[in-house]
Amino acid sequence: MAKAKKTTAPLNLDQFFGPSDETADLDFLLAGESTQTAERARERGLPLLDLPLTAIAPDPQQVRRLPTPDDLLRMETAGDRAAAALLIGLRELGQSMVDHGQVQPAIVYPDTEPHNPAVTHRLLHGQRRWSAAVLMDMPALWVVEVPKPTDVTRLLRQFEENERREGLSDMERTWLLIMLKDSLQKEAGGEVPWSVVEEQLQISDARRHDLLRLLRFSPEGQAIVLRYGWSEWVLRPLHMAINASLIDQGTATDLLRELANAGEVTASFVADVVDEYRRQHTRTEDAAVESHRYDEDSSSSAPPLARADVMRMVARMRRSVAQVQRQVPSVADSTTRAALRQEIEGLLSSLQLLLQDLTGDQS
Repeated sequence: MAKAKKTTAPLNLDQFFGPSDETADLDFLLAGESTQTAERARERGLPLLDLPLTAIAPDPQQVRRLPTPDDLLRMETAGDRAAAALLIGLRELGQSMVDHGQVQPAIVYPDTEPHNPAVTHRLLHGQRRWSAAVLMDMPALWVVEVPKPTDVTRLLRQFEENERREGLSDMERTWLLIMLKDSLQKEAGGEVPWSVVEEQLQISDARRHDLLRLLRFSPEGQAIVLRYGWSEWVLRPLHMAINASLIDQGTATDLLRELANAGEVTASFVADVVDEYRRQHTRTEDAAVESHRYDEDSSSSAPPLARADVMRMVARMRRSVAQVQRQVPSVADSTTRAALRQEIEGLLSSLQLLLQDLTGDQS
């Protein structure tokens, strides 16, 4: 007797998007203007607290990705223009908070951190105010406390609030797409189609596909895209070159660093940068092929480089290492740091072999 085919009941996703008792307080706060947060909190009977800054932790999965003050300071020291610009704005906000007081409270929920027992709350909204307060060494932050939301609720409310105020960058939208789909599937206990995510974020299927192309960049590359706020359209010549195997992720990251030092970045400018790299790469490949042919055809060894040329090559190498050393503190992603460490270990091995050759010449 054939077994009956097992059927799976359709997922009920309405529970994640409609109002509920668990989200009522947060929904009420966010339904008004930002200037009404304190007034609405009092009307709802929600706690308004002055919390020590050390008791508040930022949300590492915040929809709007803002580096912590310590990270921003390290990036500024390393010469990151975007970090320097962010710090100017945050210091201005902090000085205003010192001079005139905090106009509206941030929104937090009870939470802890295993490795930091001082933390009792996590930011839901207001990371700019918290960051500004940290930079100005203020003792406390004025907050309203709400119950801890689910991941889906947190992501959707942060998205709605940021869209209403300023709008997200394309890199932030891309990460939000992934996080929201993962959170929905985790809470629903089953596969959630992209159409559900698209409906909640009010984007088309074509727009989603465009945004996800930014994931072709390496984690370090994505972090650069985030800091400078470039759109997917502007960077299209670059990520399409990755897709066509014209360049690899490492080269794309190098070109993104080059763009970070440029002035106005447009799609045509990015296309020119990619084309110039391809022309230089092609010339290098042609030169390598010609050199190989010369080595095969010549009955004697190739003439050695002049001493000055060799010394210039070594000097350039030292300058490159120093430049990388200045950039390392701004690389916070553990995966990128591991990949960088692997490359440096390979370089060190090559240098050790070269040093052995030179030492052998003196014996």
